[in-house]
Amino acid sequence: MSSAIYAALHILLSILIPTANIPVIVILSKLLKKKRCKSYIFILNLAAADLLVGLMCIMEALDDIFDEDFDKNLFFCLLRLCFTVTPCIGSILTLLLISLDRYLAVKMPLYYIKIMNRKCVGISLAVLWVVSFFVGHMPLIAPSLQHNNYTGICGLFYAAKSDYLYVLCFLIFLPALVTIVCLHMAVGRIAYFHHKRIQRTRAISGLPSNHPAHSSHFKAARTVLIVIVCFTLSWSPYYITGIIQATCTSCKLVDLLKDILFVLGEANSLLNPIIYTFYCRDIRSYLYQHVICRRRKVKPQGLALVQFTNIAGAAIHENSTLAQISGDTGHNNLSILTCNGEYCKGAS
Repeated sequence: MSSAIYAALHILLSILIPTANIPVIVILSKLLKKKRCKSYIFILNLAAADLLVGLMCIMEALDDIFDEDFDKNLFFCLLRLCFTVTPCIGSILTLLLISLDRYLAVKMPLYYIKIMNRKCVGISLAVLWVVSFFVGHMPLIAPSLQHNNYTGICGLFYAAKSDYLYVLCFLIFLPALVTIVCLHMAVGRIAYFHHKRIQRTRAISGLPSNHPAHSSHFKAARTVLIVIVCFTLSWSPYYITGIIQATCTSCKLVDLLKDILFVLGEANSLLNPIIYTFYCRDIRSYLYQHVICRRRKVKPQGLALVQFTNIAGAAIHENSTLAQISGDTGHNNLSILTCNGEYCKGAS
C-alpha cells in the first residue's frame, strides 16, 4: 500500500477520533459538576488521552505525505514517535484504571468511597501520566535504545532498537491486557453470583423470574466481551508482529508494523468513547436530552392571533385549546392546535 493510502487513513482518524472524544469530554465535564462520580474522572482522562492520539494522527499524516522532508533527522523522528506513543500508553493505562475502579466498586461497595477518594484519584492519574511520559520518551532519554545507523526512514523499528519494543510489550501491553481480562472476569463472576442470588430469592418468594435483573449478567458479559475483544484486536497484532520481528532477524515485517498495524492500534482510540461512554446510561441520557431532543424541540416564539370571519364557536378546555372554524358555504374547515408543555402539534 502506498503512503497516500496511509495518509488518508491518518487524516480520517484525525477527524473521527476528536469528533468522538470531544463531545464525551464536554458531557463528562458537565456531569462532574452535578455528580461527584469518580468513574467519570477516569473516563474523562481516557477521552483526553484518545483525543491526543487523534491529534498526533495529523503528524502521522504529514509524515506519510512529506516522507522525505520529516525523516532526515533522528532526533526529530524520535520526538514525533515519542509524542505519538505517549498518549497511546496513557490510553492503555487508563483502561486499566477503569477496570480496577469498576472491580473495587463491585467487590467492596462499602469501602469504595473511602478508597477512591479525591486524593487517591489524583495520585493515580499523576502516576499514570508520569509512567506514560517516561516510557514513551525512553528512546530520547536513553541513547542506548537508539539505532546507530539511522537510514532516514522514520519508524519505531528504524529509529529505536528492538529492546524498546520489549519494554512496551512486556512492561505496558501484556501486564495491562492480563490485568484487564482478570478484573473483568472477576466483575462478571460477581455479577453472575448476584444474578443467581436474585433469581433464587424471587423463586422462594413466588415472584416471576423474568425480572429486568434477570438479564443483568448477560448484559455485563456482553459489555466485557466487547471491551476485551476490541482492545485485544486493536493492539495485539502490532505487539505480536513486533516481537516476531525482534526475534527473527530474517523476517521483513517492519513496514507492516510501521503502517497498517499501528493504524489499527490507533483506531482503538475511536472505539473507546463508544464502548466506555455511550454504554453509560447517564452520558447516553444527557446526550439524548441536550443534543438530540434540542434539535427536535420546537419552541413557541410568541402568541399569534388570527381573526376569521363567520366563526361558528369556540370552546376552551383546561389542558388543551380547540378552535373550530366553520364557513358559511356549508364546507367545514377544522383547524386544531394542541399545546402540551413545550411541544406543539398542528393538524388540519
